[in-house]
Amino acid sequence: MAEEDATMMDVDEPTTSQATLMPTVTFVRAPASADELKSVWNRETSNQKRLIDFLTRWPPSRTPFAYGPWILADRGGMDHQVTPNFSGLASAFESLVASNNVTVEAIDQISQTNNVLVGKWMVFEESSKIDMLWGKILYHICVERQRGFLKVSTRQEGEKHVICIYVQDYTNKQEVSELRKILKSLGVKWKIGFKTDAYTHLNIYKNNPWNIRPSRYHE
Repeated sequence: MAEEDATMMDVDEPTTSQATLMPTVTFVRAPASADELKSVWNRETSNQKRLIDFLTRWPPSRTPFAYGPWILADRGGMDHQVTPNFSGLASAFESLVASNNVTVEAIDQISQTNNVLVGKWMVFEESSKIDMLWGKILYHICVERQRGFLKVSTRQEGEKHVICIYVQDYTNKQEVSELRKILKSLGVKWKIGFKTDAYTHLNIYKNNPWNIRPSRYHE
Protein backbone atom coordinates (compact mmCIF):
# COMPACT_ATOMS: atom_id res chain seq x y z
CA MET A 1 0.00 0.00 0.00
CA ALA A 2 2.96 2.35 0.48
CA GLU A 3 3.53 2.97 -3.22
CA GLU A 4 -0.20 3.36 -3.87
CA ASP A 5 -0.59 5.98 -1.15
CA ALA A 6 2.53 7.77 -2.38
CA THR A 7 1.10 8.30 -5.83
CA MET A 8 -2.54 8.83 -4.87
CA MET A 9 -2.22 11.23 -1.92
CA ASP A 10 -1.68 14.97 -2.23
CA VAL A 11 1.59 15.10 -0.31
CA ASP A 12 4.66 17.20 -0.85
CA GLU A 13 8.16 15.87 -1.43
CA PRO A 14 11.11 16.52 0.88
CA THR A 15 13.25 19.30 -0.55
CA THR A 16 16.37 17.97 -2.25
CA SER A 17 18.75 19.50 -4.74
CA GLN A 18 18.85 16.37 -6.84
CA ALA A 19 18.17 12.65 -6.60
CA THR A 20 20.72 10.85 -4.46
CA LEU A 21 22.28 7.81 -6.05
CA MET A 22 22.49 4.89 -3.64
CA PRO A 23 25.48 2.58 -3.70
CA THR A 24 25.03 -1.15 -4.08
CA VAL A 25 22.95 -2.30 -1.13
CA THR A 26 23.96 -5.11 1.19
CA PHE A 27 20.81 -6.48 2.79
CA VAL A 28 20.69 -7.52 6.41
CA ARG A 29 20.41 -11.20 7.31
CA ALA A 30 16.97 -12.64 6.60
CA PRO A 31 14.58 -13.23 9.51
CA ALA A 32 13.18 -16.65 10.37
CA SER A 33 9.75 -15.10 9.74
CA ALA A 34 8.24 -11.67 9.11
CA ASP A 35 7.21 -11.59 12.77
CA GLU A 36 10.81 -10.70 13.65
CA LEU A 37 10.19 -7.30 12.08
CA LYS A 38 7.57 -6.57 14.76
CA SER A 39 8.61 -5.11 18.09
CA VAL A 40 6.86 -4.24 21.35
CA TRP A 41 8.38 -1.67 23.69
CA ASN A 42 7.80 -0.70 27.31
CA ARG A 43 9.43 1.43 30.00
CA GLU A 44 12.12 -1.17 30.69
CA THR A 45 13.05 -1.98 27.09
CA SER A 46 12.85 1.57 25.71
CA ASN A 47 16.49 2.44 26.26
CA GLN A 48 19.19 3.66 23.90
CA LYS A 49 21.07 0.36 23.66
CA ARG A 50 18.05 -1.76 22.77
CA LEU A 51 16.76 0.79 20.29
CA ILE A 52 20.16 0.98 18.58
CA ASP A 53 20.30 -2.81 18.45
CA PHE A 54 16.85 -2.92 16.84
CA LEU A 55 17.65 -0.16 14.35
CA THR A 56 20.94 -1.82 13.45
CA ARG A 57 19.28 -5.20 12.94
CA TRP A 58 16.45 -3.80 10.81
CA PRO A 59 17.46 -0.62 8.97
CA PRO A 60 14.66 0.09 6.47
CA SER A 61 17.10 0.93 3.68
CA ARG A 62 18.71 -2.54 3.90
CA THR A 63 15.67 -4.64 4.77
CA PRO A 64 14.12 -5.83 1.48
CA PHE A 65 10.40 -6.14 0.89
CA ALA A 66 10.87 -9.90 0.48
CA TYR A 67 11.46 -10.12 4.25
CA GLY A 68 8.12 -8.47 4.95
CA PRO A 69 6.42 -5.22 3.93
CA TRP A 70 6.73 -3.40 7.26
CA ILE A 71 8.98 -2.91 10.27
CA LEU A 72 6.65 -2.25 13.20
CA ALA A 73 7.03 -0.78 16.68
CA ASP A 74 4.35 -0.76 19.38
CA ARG A 75 4.99 1.43 22.44
CA GLY A 76 1.45 1.03 23.80
CA GLY A 77 -1.39 3.50 24.06
CA MET A 78 -3.41 2.03 21.17
CA ASP A 79 -6.43 -0.10 22.06
CA HIS A 80 -6.02 -3.03 19.68
CA GLN A 81 -9.17 -4.66 21.13
CA VAL A 82 -11.43 -2.07 19.51
CA THR A 83 -13.27 -3.69 16.62
CA PRO A 84 -14.04 -1.43 13.66
CA ASN A 85 -17.19 -2.18 11.68
CA PHE A 86 -15.85 -2.00 8.12
CA SER A 87 -18.92 -3.63 6.56
CA GLY A 88 -21.15 -1.10 8.30
CA LEU A 89 -18.92 1.70 7.09
CA ALA A 90 -19.11 0.44 3.50
CA SER A 91 -22.90 0.12 3.65
CA ALA A 92 -23.29 3.62 5.10
CA PHE A 93 -20.99 5.02 2.42
CA GLU A 94 -23.08 3.39 -0.32
CA SER A 95 -26.09 5.23 1.09
CA LEU A 96 -24.15 8.50 0.97
CA VAL A 97 -23.22 7.90 -2.65
CA ALA A 98 -26.82 7.01 -3.56
CA SER A 99 -28.10 10.20 -1.93
CA ASN A 100 -25.30 12.34 -3.44
CA ASN A 101 -24.19 13.33 0.04
CA VAL A 102 -20.50 12.38 0.08
CA THR A 103 -18.86 15.10 2.16
CA VAL A 104 -16.01 15.20 4.64
CA GLU A 105 -18.47 15.78 7.47
CA ALA A 106 -20.70 12.88 6.41
CA ILE A 107 -17.72 10.52 6.20
CA ASP A 108 -16.59 11.63 9.65
CA GLN A 109 -20.06 10.80 10.97
CA ILE A 110 -20.24 7.30 9.53
CA SER A 111 -16.65 6.67 10.64
CA GLN A 112 -17.60 7.52 14.22
CA THR A 113 -20.81 5.48 14.05
CA ASN A 114 -18.91 2.41 12.85
CA ASN A 115 -15.84 2.91 15.06
CA VAL A 116 -13.41 3.30 12.16
CA LEU A 117 -11.36 6.10 13.69
CA VAL A 118 -7.72 5.04 13.42
CA GLY A 119 -5.55 7.27 11.27
CA LYS A 120 -1.90 8.04 10.65
CA TRP A 121 0.51 10.72 9.55
CA MET A 122 2.46 9.48 6.54
CA VAL A 123 6.04 10.59 5.96
CA PHE A 124 7.68 9.62 2.66
CA GLU A 125 11.47 9.58 2.39
CA GLU A 126 14.25 8.27 0.17
CA SER A 127 16.27 5.17 1.10
CA SER A 128 19.37 7.35 1.52
CA LYS A 129 17.72 9.23 4.40
CA ILE A 130 15.12 6.85 5.83
CA ASP A 131 17.28 5.12 8.46
CA MET A 132 18.15 8.35 10.26
CA LEU A 133 14.61 9.71 10.16
CA TRP A 134 13.04 6.41 11.27
CA GLY A 135 15.51 6.20 14.15
CA LYS A 136 14.73 9.73 15.35
CA ILE A 137 10.98 9.17 15.25
CA LEU A 138 11.17 5.74 16.88
CA TYR A 139 13.38 7.07 19.69
CA HIS A 140 11.01 9.96 20.38
CA ILE A 141 7.92 7.74 20.49
CA CYS A 142 9.54 5.08 22.69
CA VAL A 143 11.64 7.18 25.06
CA GLU A 144 10.17 10.67 25.16
CA ARG A 145 6.47 10.35 24.29
CA GLN A 146 6.31 6.82 25.74
CA ARG A 147 3.27 5.75 23.76
CA GLY A 148 2.32 5.17 20.17
CA PHE A 149 2.32 2.75 17.27
CA LEU A 150 4.36 3.27 14.12
CA LYS A 151 5.77 1.40 11.17
CA VAL A 152 8.08 1.93 8.22
CA SER A 153 7.99 0.24 4.85
CA THR A 154 10.87 -2.00 3.83
CA ARG A 155 12.96 -1.41 0.73
CA GLN A 156 11.51 -1.71 -2.77
CA GLU A 157 13.70 -0.56 -5.63
CA GLY A 158 12.40 2.60 -7.24
CA GLU A 159 10.01 3.34 -4.37
CA LYS A 160 10.25 5.72 -1.45
CA HIS A 161 9.80 4.46 2.08
CA VAL A 162 6.84 5.62 4.15
CA ILE A 163 6.70 6.00 7.91
CA CYS A 164 3.21 5.77 9.41
CA ILE A 165 2.60 7.19 12.89
CA TYR A 166 -0.84 6.27 14.23
CA VAL A 167 -3.54 7.79 16.42
CA GLN A 168 -6.50 5.92 17.89
CA ASP A 169 -9.09 8.56 17.00
CA TYR A 170 -8.47 10.97 14.14
CA THR A 171 -11.26 13.25 15.38
CA ASN A 172 -9.06 13.97 18.42
CA LYS A 173 -7.50 16.99 16.79
CA GLN A 174 -5.33 17.77 19.79
CA GLU A 175 -3.46 14.46 19.49
CA VAL A 176 -3.26 14.74 15.70
CA SER A 177 -1.76 18.23 15.99
CA GLU A 178 0.58 17.15 18.78
CA LEU A 179 2.04 14.41 16.59
CA ARG A 180 2.49 16.80 13.69
CA LYS A 181 4.40 19.22 15.90
CA ILE A 182 6.63 16.38 17.08
CA LEU A 183 7.39 15.40 13.48
CA LYS A 184 8.25 18.99 12.61
CA SER A 185 10.64 19.14 15.57
CA LEU A 186 12.33 15.99 14.23
CA GLY A 187 12.92 17.53 10.80
CA VAL A 188 9.73 16.76 8.86
CA LYS A 189 9.07 20.36 7.90
CA TRP A 190 7.57 19.76 4.46
CA LYS A 191 3.81 19.23 4.11
CA ILE A 192 2.59 15.70 4.76
CA GLY A 193 -0.80 14.02 4.69
CA PHE A 194 -2.85 12.33 7.40
CA LYS A 195 -4.76 9.30 6.09
CA THR A 196 -7.65 7.68 7.92
CA ASP A 197 -8.42 3.97 7.81
CA ALA A 198 -11.92 4.92 6.71
CA TYR A 199 -10.61 6.72 3.62
CA THR A 200 -8.40 3.74 2.80
CA HIS A 201 -11.24 1.21 3.07
CA LEU A 202 -13.56 3.46 1.08
CA ASN A 203 -10.95 3.89 -1.67
CA ILE A 204 -10.86 7.65 -1.32
CA TYR A 205 -7.70 8.55 -3.18
CA LYS A 206 -6.56 11.42 -5.35
CA ASN A 207 -8.95 12.43 -8.16
CA ASN A 208 -11.90 10.59 -6.61
CA PRO A 209 -15.42 11.26 -8.02
CA TRP A 210 -16.49 13.27 -4.96
CA ASN A 211 -13.56 15.72 -4.92
CA ILE A 212 -12.71 14.70 -1.36
CA ARG A 213 -9.11 15.42 -0.43
CA PRO A 214 -7.50 11.98 0.17
CA SER A 215 -5.63 13.21 3.24
CA ARG A 216 -7.98 14.16 6.07
CA TYR A 217 -5.41 16.62 7.31
CA HIS A 218 -2.57 18.13 5.30
CA GLU A 219 0.07 20.31 6.90
